[in-house]
Amino acid sequence: MITFLILILIIWLISKKSEKVRFWIEKITQQPLNYYLLLGLLVVGFIFRLDYTIRAGCLIHDGSVFELRNILFSSISITLVLLSLFSKKRTIKLIFISLELLFWVTKLFLFKGGYSVGIANMADPIISLYDTATLALRFFIINSLLKTNIRKPYILICTIIIISIKIIFPTPYSRIVADRRAQIASEITQNFLRGKWIENRDTADKIKIIFLPPEGGAVIYNFRNQDSLIFYGIWFGRDLVMLDSWKKIYIFEFQKSGKDTINVNFRLGFDGEIYYSTQMIRKVDSTND
Repeated sequence: MITFLILILIIWLISKKSEKVRFWIEKITQQPLNYYLLLGLLVVGFIFRLDYTIRAGCLIHDGSVFELRNILFSSISITLVLLSLFSKKRTIKLIFISLELLFWVTKLFLFKGGYSVGIANMADPIISLYDTATLALRFFIINSLLKTNIRKPYILICTIIIISIKIIFPTPYSRIVADRRAQIASEITQNFLRGKWIENRDTADKIKIIFLPPEGGAVIYNFRNQDSLIFYGIWFGRDLVMLDSWKKIYIFEFQKSGKDTINVNFRLGFDGEIYYSTQMIRKVDSTND
């Protein structure tokens, strides 16, 4: 945002002394060049994952350009802008570009990441600059179609207000909903698994796992010839538990087969093969050893 403001200030100062710069500013903000610039930026945004990104925190990679949502979001925007560009009637042009603007703003607040990244959880400057530029172009197109002759500074102020709201509330609503669902699933799993579970087979060397309260972690006894494995780092999912021993990460996948019975697969890491499967039952007479 600061970069955009500095850039606008520099262009404005130069335009005061340069007739050529003023000429190109007028060209860029008027049809058809504003359409062509917006379409070009949408294509660039699709290729470089700027128009739709899931970047958040330490996650800086978006995956493939051909990820379904990236294709879908960019296709909708480009199609609506093209329909507006090639429509003959001004009213139809305005309808299509207004629909695209409404769609894009909805995507910005519901789905788009990139505004809380890195250690400082700040907006990615490239993404915020890209969004500011494309949003301003949309407003310039609508302004030229409406023939209202609203002054350019007011259009830029409106653009900056919308992007500033996104910067203040950077987390997309879809992420908030997903996090809430994950929290509910985690609480359900914790409540179900809390206590002691023992291997359900008749041997003297049974595996035993105790799930303590969230701050207490978990302990596995007699697992792969080890007296005990202590886990202070623990994460509960819908049907798995991640156990972090600071040396190795074990994935405890479970499937309910009864109120007090689970089928279990142990993995070493998320990508590891299942190397131990068994059935465990809840032992309700004790929760500590």
